[in-house]
Amino acid sequence: MEEKNEARVTAEEAQEEMSVEEAFAELEKILAEMEKEDATLEGSFANYERGMKLIRFCNEKIDLVEKKVQMMNADGSLSDFE
Repeated sequence: MEEKNEARVTAEEAQEEMSVEEAFAELEKILAEMEKEDATLEGSFANYERGMKLIRFCNEKIDLVEKKVQMMNADGSLSDFE
């Protein structure tokens, strides 16, 4: 079991260094795996968990970008990102 935990930590650490584009590409791979007819329940569940982590990661990154864009107005004012 320890090997799986180490692998999971490594995957989470790698996620921190991943770009949003890379995360979306990984999500596409996960979806393709889950759509296969021979996908196992265990594999699908693991893919689902990984996919949810990637979605949260993407949401956090996008939120950070939105906040940075708000701070970059030329006149110093803040406005909503649209």
